[in-house]
Amino acid sequence: MVCYNSVPTLPWAFGALLAQTMNDWECIFVDDGSTDCSFDLAVGLGDPRIRAFQLETNRGRGAARQFALEQAKGDFLCFLDADDWMYPWRLQTEMDFLEAEPRVAAVSAGMAILDRLGDLVGTRGSAEGDKPQVFPVIPRLRMPPFTFPASMIRMKAAKLYNFDPRFRASEDAGFLMQIILNHGYGILNRNVYAYKENSTVTLERITTDYHFVGQIFRDYSASFPLQSRINNLKVFAKSIAYRGAFAVNRSDWLVRRRSQSPTPKEVEEFQLARKTVALRVENIFGTSE
Repeated sequence: MVCYNSVPTLPWAFGALLAQTMNDWECIFVDDGSTDCSFDLAVGLGDPRIRAFQLETNRGRGAARQFALEQAKGDFLCFLDADDWMYPWRLQTEMDFLEAEPRVAAVSAGMAILDRLGDLVGTRGSAEGDKPQVFPVIPRLRMPPFTFPASMIRMKAAKLYNFDPRFRASEDAGFLMQIILNHGYGILNRNVYAYKENSTVTLERITTDYHFVGQIFRDYSASFPLQSRINNLKVFAKSIAYRGAFAVNRSDWLVRRRSQSPTPKEVEEFQLARKTVALRVENIFGTSE
């Protein structure tokens, strides 16, 4: 868990972590030079499973995630952003899949997309059909076909690669790209993660993301010369599309196109997960907000 000035949202992130049905976990918490009391909040929980580190200056997500990766131990690695939360059964569900599928190095799942009030407005990233799907190594250069926040990776595979410290954004795409070009992966057919997209949908954030995505593809120009150029053109086109959408106040429409409407079962699971996490947050922090 990497954070920067995240005190308002950390209670739900930590509440979700402490509500997990699997208790055998370790949390590497990295405060990336915050000016608020995020670090104190993490330490104040007093849980020995939470190892908290504080960087003196804000280095950016790429450097902070790489620092966290270097501290991580265990057999599996997953991620929880400080402004999101995860379903209580997330860790157990993904670990069970990886233990049952030794041929894959990573697994991801669906995300519940939340609005500014924390309500479910869409879903994204889960496998189609009624069972998980397994995929071989991807032979061509492309964006990762699954969500980073909801993913879990075998630690042996994760330690072979790095988060690029140059990247203050899109470092997750660069990391996953290394995984899928060398290892098989799986995708679960259910949601396990609650993603607050409203905090990221700004023109500045989107254009910054696309800037670094373009750099990722350029880094592969020697090994994938044609695919690198094609993907860079796609990135440029998407960046122009978002600039135009923001100019005419249609950015929400573009964002909604990335998600699907939740099914009744997904709504039911989300409500159960949110209620369970809210109770834990209230017990620990005295409020469920």
